[in-house]
Amino acid sequence: MVGCELYLKDKTDWLIPLLQTEFFGPCADHQDLRKNEKNVFCIDCNLEFCRHCKVHSQHLSLQICKYVYQDVVRLQDMQKHIDCSRIQTYKINGEKAVHLNPRPQAKDAKPSTKSKTGAACEACGRYLQDPPNRFCSIACKVCKFNPIFSPLEFPHFLLPES
Repeated sequence: MVGCELYLKDKTDWLIPLLQTEFFGPCADHQDLRKNEKNVFCIDCNLEFCRHCKVHSQHLSLQICKYVYQDVVRLQDMQKHIDCSRIQTYKINGEKAVHLNPRPQAKDAKPSTKSKTGAACEACGRYLQDPPNRFCSIACKVCKFNPIFSPLEFPHFLLPES
């Protein structure tokens, strides 16, 4: 695919709820079971659930992971639903992942000395590690290419102060 448009492969009513969801809270239905954190998102129902919630077992879903205290999703899983090109990826346990929302960044942050480009996210200004990436997260790409979505709709979206 050439360019960097936000190509949505399927119906995407689930995308904004995914980006707005706070994951890893305990599941109210499975309080007595271990590993009951809500870390799976049901694309069909637009809600998060835990591994023990069998009602969603036949639905389309995405497993959410943590990387440096932030929510990420496996690139391989997310690419089935949206175009993730030009979004910064990270290796987590040997698999590529993308952030759902922008990572926090200090006001006076400078590009890493390892970064050769000094490139920044087009939506939030966060420094990017690898060219030719243009976005640090899925939320940033959504905001940039869909003007109907505001960065304020996402819980962890912080714009740089001018």
